[in-house]
Amino acid sequence: MSETDPDPTTRTLLITLVGVLVALVATLGLPAVLGRPLGPRLALFLQVKLLVSTFNVVLLVALAFNYLRVYFDLPNPFTMSLVVFTVALLLYAVTSNPLAAIVFGFRPQVSIGAFTFLPDLFASVAVVVLLYQSYR
Repeated sequence: MSETDPDPTTRTLLITLVGVLVALVATLGLPAVLGRPLGPRLALFLQVKLLVSTFNVVLLVALAFNYLRVYFDLPNPFTMSLVVFTVALLLYAVTSNPLAAIVFGFRPQVSIGAFTFLPDLFASVAVVVLLYQSYR
C-alpha cells in the first residue's frame, strides 16, 4: 500500500458504498434496463434479493481483484485458495441474482419470503469482512 492509498477502513467503506449504489441502480432501474414490462411490480422480497445479490457481486469482484493482486505479489497455495473461494462465491452471487434469471429468459420466483434473501444477506456480511481483512 502506498502513501496515497486510503486506509483499509476507508477503502472498504468506499467499495461498500459503490456496491450499494450499483445495487440500488440495478434494483430501481431493472424495468427500464430490460425495455419490457415485468408485469406487476416485483415482490418486495424479490427486490431485496436483487439488491443484496447485486451488492454481493460488486463486492466480490473487488475482492477477487484484490486477492489476484495479492497472489501475483505472493504466489502460494493459500492465496490461490482465496482466489478460488472468491470466484466460487462470485459465481453463487451471479447465479442467485434474479437479474440473471431474467436475462436468460426465466421469470423470477418468490418462494418463501425472507428466506429468499437471508442467505445473500449473510454472505454480504462475510464479504465485507473479507474485503476489509484483505486490505489490512
